[in-house]
Amino acid sequence: MNKITLNVEQRYETGKGPARRLRAQAKAPAIFYGKKVEPINLAIDTHDFVVKMEKAGHNPLFDLRIATEGGEIAKTALLKARQTRAVDGKLLHLDFIQVFMDEMIEVVTPVEFVGKPIGVEKGGMFQPAAREIRVSCLPDNIPDVIVVDVSKIDMGHSIHVGEISLPEGVKAATDASVALASVLAPKKDESGAQAEEPAEKSK
Repeated sequence: MNKITLNVEQRYETGKGPARRLRAQAKAPAIFYGKKVEPINLAIDTHDFVVKMEKAGHNPLFDLRIATEGGEIAKTALLKARQTRAVDGKLLHLDFIQVFMDEMIEVVTPVEFVGKPIGVEKGGMFQPAAREIRVSCLPDNIPDVIVVDVSKIDMGHSIHVGEISLPEGVKAATDASVALASVLAPKKDESGAQAEEPAEKSK
């Protein structure tokens, strides 16, 4: 689990005008919300956020230190959404959702394939079908990546979500029947023979 401490400010003005003025100060508007808390509008230092996200990996937890008129409050959150400007990637808005350390949550986690499939050794072609899956776990158990061993996939076979090993405390929220990767048989030419790579021309 990765955790980021982020010092932010409560934002009392909302709307397009205040948001533009905020971005002109190298800050981004954001919102923190959850089922047990009133939404809090935030202002976040853009550079600080980007630098910390680059080092954090996937699905970091955020320890938000929110400066308010009444003092500082602390909230634990996940990044729910990030809006950026298409033309230059500039940060426009962030959504943070509250999490509780004793409550299960669902997150989308990248998949990393390791090993050389048996079917590839026989001439087949490895074909990934999914690059991420949804998992359920406590916040302390959020995996940075799900490692999937594909070495036992034979020609014409697949590996499915229900067949992979997950870290302790982590359960798959994606349907068990979803295929993650396959090994395809070599293509055949019109005569039905296996297509071969063209031989190199003699020099």
